[in-house]
Amino acid sequence: MYFFQFCEMEKLKTILVIGLILVYTSIILVVPKYIKQSPFFSYHPNSYINFQINYQLILLAITALSLTTTYFLSKANFMNYFSIGNISAPAQELKLFGIKQNDSWIKTGVSLSIIISIVTGLFMFFQIKGVGVDWSHLLAGILWIVLFSLTNSFGEEIIYRLGIVSPLSGLMSPIIVYVISAILFGVPHLAGMPSGLIGATMAGLLGLVLAKSLFETNGLFWAWLIHFLQDVIIIGSLYLMSFKK
Repeated sequence: MYFFQFCEMEKLKTILVIGLILVYTSIILVVPKYIKQSPFFSYHPNSYINFQINYQLILLAITALSLTTTYFLSKANFMNYFSIGNISAPAQELKLFGIKQNDSWIKTGVSLSIIISIVTGLFMFFQIKGVGVDWSHLLAGILWIVLFSLTNSFGEEIIYRLGIVSPLSGLMSPIIVYVISAILFGVPHLAGMPSGLIGATMAGLLGLVLAKSLFETNGLFWAWLIHFLQDVIIIGSLYLMSFKK
């Protein structure tokens, strides 16, 4: 009897977690349309920076809500994962990313940071090349780019990694948790940058390995750092593209 009750609770908790992520995602996808039409605040003459200021403030509000719900869904797991973690913890094998059994996450994290950043950089380079931009604008916007990358990567890691791994850890196998994170993170990127099926696939694969890093290191360090580096490249590229004629 207890076993069946546990299974029902497991299903309900999983549905609740996925439901919350879908609600947060819906807000994240809808809000930009309204901001572009009528921004809440106008701080900067550059339209892209002004958009990001408005968007990041809303994302931080959603992040705070996600932190609260994640905490109450599983307090013990939350306190375990909401930290830097053991950045040199041994990794479990994942051939798709060239991760070998018991590789240190320092080695794995550095390798993934470089390889994934190169792939993202090449993709965005061809996006920029097709538009034609003035690279001289980059220096003036670098502080904004870093700031937006920090807040965006932190918010999305809280929502799509901590918000999934923490409450679902122990309820199902780790790989299933990783796949859930990958799907929920990938689908919204159909309308993101990179966009379309390629963008969603790239984001999904990134989401999978970042969820794995959170689970195995018991912390956000590698997930946040790797995500931050990708956002610097993407947000920096979009900033440059905002100057196109």
